[in-house]
Amino acid sequence: MTKNLPMSHALDPARIAERYRREVREEIRLLDKPPKVILFLTTDNPDSTTYAQYTQHACEDVGIDYELRRVARLDLEEAILAANQDASIHGIFNYWPVFNNEQDGYLRNQVDFKKDIEGLCLYWTRKLYSNDRMAGDNKKAILPCTPLAVLKLLTEAGVYRTDIERPIEGKNICIFNRSEIVGRPLAMMLSNDGATVVSIDINGPLQFVDAKPAEIDISRAEALSQADIVITGVPSADFVKISNAEIKPDTICLNFSSRANFEANVATSERLFIPRVGPVTVAMCMRNSLRLYKNFHQS
Repeated sequence: MTKNLPMSHALDPARIAERYRREVREEIRLLDKPPKVILFLTTDNPDSTTYAQYTQHACEDVGIDYELRRVARLDLEEAILAANQDASIHGIFNYWPVFNNEQDGYLRNQVDFKKDIEGLCLYWTRKLYSNDRMAGDNKKAILPCTPLAVLKLLTEAGVYRTDIERPIEGKNICIFNRSEIVGRPLAMMLSNDGATVVSIDINGPLQFVDAKPAEIDISRAEALSQADIVITGVPSADFVKISNAEIKPDTICLNFSSRANFEANVATSERLFIPRVGPVTVAMCMRNSLRLYKNFHQS
């Protein structure tokens, strides 16, 4: 674990990701055959295409049998159901958004939980929201990849302590994003582990304590001024970037959006600034793929 990091560039997500990938690679070498995963891509969005390329490279690096299938978005449900029934496929991954509305939630719930690399179907969501961390005897539950990547980065930063029962007890955290893919699961996970989380999106703020959301009357300025950790994932160009003046000098800042959500002056020598999580997210995809294979598919 990295402690008392003095510079904003002291934490390299790519280096951390490589450590997790190395662990996965070593475990896969001991298997009789590697896991096979299918990744569905329904869009030409540059971010999704780049993410697909990173994922393919990571799968090849650790020894996972990888197949990228481009499908029309209206054919995605049928493709998911067919992959569910294919015993040779051990993991399914989709690139979101597809329709960018409630239909995406419906599609996520069509994935068999035993093959759900992203951990976003209702089976895994219920586990997360009830703080049930197991899926049967000696089988650890699957957690969503990006929220899990954030926890791993906070562990490296020394603020998420794995040596105590509630690893982030007493911390005030402000999250700008409450999507069902990242923001809300992350708020639940951090509050389950002891943090008080203020979650802000276009529908207003909520406060999460012990995984219980509550309405709260708090301004952006108040939430930021109280935060020990600020986490952002706003993809809109209309979002007013967070400035140095809005936060405490030692606030840890982490951005998981493809857009910069912080002003450049936030990356100072007094604080830890993490501008991206992508490499660690991909590493968690590899980790989840292996866990699903060992939990449900290995002979």
